[in-house]
Amino acid sequence: MHLSTIRSPCSAAGFKKVDEPLQLDMSGLSLSNEFMQGNSKNPPEGHSRVRYKVMELPISLPFQKPPADKPNPKQGIGLLSWSKDSQYLFTRNDSMPTVLWIWNSRYLELATILVQKEAICAAAWDPTSPRLVLCTGSSHLYMWTPSGAYCFSISLSQFSIMDLKWNSDGSYLFLKDHESFYCAAVPMLQDSEEDKIVALTSKLFLATCIISYCPHRGFVVCILITFYNN
Repeated sequence: MHLSTIRSPCSAAGFKKVDEPLQLDMSGLSLSNEFMQGNSKNPPEGHSRVRYKVMELPISLPFQKPPADKPNPKQGIGLLSWSKDSQYLFTRNDSMPTVLWIWNSRYLELATILVQKEAICAAAWDPTSPRLVLCTGSSHLYMWTPSGAYCFSISLSQFSIMDLKWNSDGSYLFLKDHESFYCAAVPMLQDSEEDKIVALTSKLFLATCIISYCPHRGFVVCILITFYNN
């Protein structure tokens, strides 16, 4: 069941996406009072990091009632998919579009709740391991494994991830927005070395290929070698 409040004795882990402003320690610099006061009133914009914060029970989840003035409103389960080994199942209730539920079928219980700020557009399992990626129409990519949840920023100007697909062996991840495509090489996970999952996911993209479509010039392909650290 997709309840609006999760209470004890539920043993599920809850992760909530938060934006934290990056604060620069200028205490050791010789700066004028006018400069310090001006920066405190007008802090720089866009300097923040995205991460998951662990939530404690009870957890109240955002819930949206279907609009009564629109025909055929979205409600019920809008997204669901099994992991490769069928141990995990993710679901998204359209009345809670910012929440992803991850269930453990082996123990018949809720394993994890991921709470985003934006509505979840798409989610997909790695075809070779219990690794899940999801997007929310922002420039961030989110990942879950049995060891935890992670956030990654895509440093591309005006690129919003609207959909994503894995290739057949889980070595590449295809991201796209409304006008361009983004192909990333992703390190493989070793099933027998769970302690290395965090280390592997901390460097998400090893190589990227940006494929953009222009109505006048056709497809434009750009190959980049980039490292993104968590």
